[in-house]
Amino acid sequence: MRRALRLIWLVVLVLSAPALAQSLMERLVTPGPLSGVHARLESNCSACHTSFQKTAQNSRCTACHKGIGADIAQSSHFHGKFAQARSGACKSCHSDHKGRNFGLIRFDRSSFNHTYSEYPLTGAHQKVTCTACHGATHQYRGLARDCASCHAKKDPHRGQLGRNCNSCHTTAGWKPVQGFNHTSTGFALSGAHRTAKCMACHAGQRWKRIGTSCSACHAKDDVHRGSRGANCAGCHTTSAWSAVTFDHSTTGFPLTGGHAGTACSACHGPGNANKHPSRTCNSCHARDDVHKGANGGDCAACHSPRSWKQVSFDHDRMTAFPLKGAHRAAACAGCHKQPPKLAKPPVACVACHAADDAHKGGNGPDCARCHTEAAWKSVNFNHDTMTGFALTGKHARAPCQACHVRPASEVKLSTQCGACHTKDDVHAGRLGGDCQRCHTSDSWVQGQRFDHELTRFPLLGKHAGLQCAACHIDQSFAAKGVTCAACHDDKHHKGTLGTPATCRNCHNTLDWKSWNFDHDQATSYPLTGKHRGLICSACHSRPGDPAKLGRQCASCHGRDDPHRGGFGDDCERCHVTTSFSQILLRTSGPKT
Repeated sequence: MRRALRLIWLVVLVLSAPALAQSLMERLVTPGPLSGVHARLESNCSACHTSFQKTAQNSRCTACHKGIGADIAQSSHFHGKFAQARSGACKSCHSDHKGRNFGLIRFDRSSFNHTYSEYPLTGAHQKVTCTACHGATHQYRGLARDCASCHAKKDPHRGQLGRNCNSCHTTAGWKPVQGFNHTSTGFALSGAHRTAKCMACHAGQRWKRIGTSCSACHAKDDVHRGSRGANCAGCHTTSAWSAVTFDHSTTGFPLTGGHAGTACSACHGPGNANKHPSRTCNSCHARDDVHKGANGGDCAACHSPRSWKQVSFDHDRMTAFPLKGAHRAAACAGCHKQPPKLAKPPVACVACHAADDAHKGGNGPDCARCHTEAAWKSVNFNHDTMTGFALTGKHARAPCQACHVRPASEVKLSTQCGACHTKDDVHAGRLGGDCQRCHTSDSWVQGQRFDHELTRFPLLGKHAGLQCAACHIDQSFAAKGVTCAACHDDKHHKGTLGTPATCRNCHNTLDWKSWNFDHDQATSYPLTGKHRGLICSACHSRPGDPAKLGRQCASCHGRDDPHRGGFGDDCERCHVTTSFSQILLRTSGPKT
């Protein structure tokens, strides 16, 4: 009963005094003591809670944790980028009332995604431990993000170049340096300067008041020892010291040919000691003069700056002997055994080429009649127009000595084929010496042009494709006769159709088996009845003249006569050629 009265009084107090009742109720229903960091708020529940409004709790958290509230509002840092932290209840991750030693932050450093922060990890930063930057504490907000905040102790520049190391370096590694635009210093890097190390110019970490003149860095490299001044760029480029851009034509002596690639010291001496060398060829090239001064000191009259071997002397215009063919490529000393001013060489071919004359002088000294300056083997003697014997076919390709065994001035050759080809004549002279009637100069065997149509025996049918020796076996080419029997033995009929055989009466030159003898028209014995289908040898079985063969029936059918000759030899009085068994009695009239 007392317990019930207490409860009633409690309700009355709550209803009558709300402010007093809230504090009292919260103290009565608290789930447990706060964590150590919130212990000071344990007597003030309203610092974190709003009575009967659970959804208002997040705003109470951000009222104290203003930085996190700003992150959520601006969608920045972890609480603003991580969706669950941005829109979820704070207590879902940071629950309290679990004792003084309970940690409000449950954070796994090894699995944290640093992209939710304002400093994504790249390059070598991805491999460092969390404590390397954040230490052993739980302080994750407010760390400085400039490189020097972590790397000041390792800065070899000792802060002279500021705190933003990333203007030159990257997180991939301190070396190599990249990204810095040297043009911003007023001294753009070009050529070999691009690959030079920073310390090559900024020795001792000196970054200010560095001279920009070439000599400021390259005084020790100046082979001129200052004699050309400090403006090295007037002649050299940043690509390399050897890349000289000085325009030598401004001195009145343009560098051409081999001079263009010559080192300056070759003419001016070491250290530019000879500032104004002589401009005559001989002043530099006396030791190169193979003429030993015999042709004077004006080398340019014959030679060019490109090469000593490239001679520009115009032999065609300046002498009476124009150089052609192989003469143009010949060395001067090949003809000029002595300097031209002392002795001029003769212009006759044999004066230089006597040793090369394969004719040993037999064709005279005028080599140019046959040969050209291009080569000895290039012969331009026109045998067609200069002799009475035009060279055709293999004659045009034959060497001169094949026919001219002795010099042409001593022996004039005959134009008859037999004069040279007697040993090649397979006819042994039986057809005379005029070989060209049948043969050509291209080949003895091929291209024979004898026209058999002009003979008594034109070649027709299969005769046209035969080789000459098929008929003219002895190659005498004498007339063998125009009859078939002259070449074709009568092996099939064996003289039964006459001797000599007149093959062409039945056969033609296209084919032996294609024959067309008309017995009715060609003889006085027309073939009728069963006679029409018989082969020739059925009647013509014995050698002899077929025209003399008897026409009486008994001459062929005597053994078939059942009358034994009792009715005579005139069988056709009763019988017909259609069949012996067919009897037709008649006293006169034609046979059927």
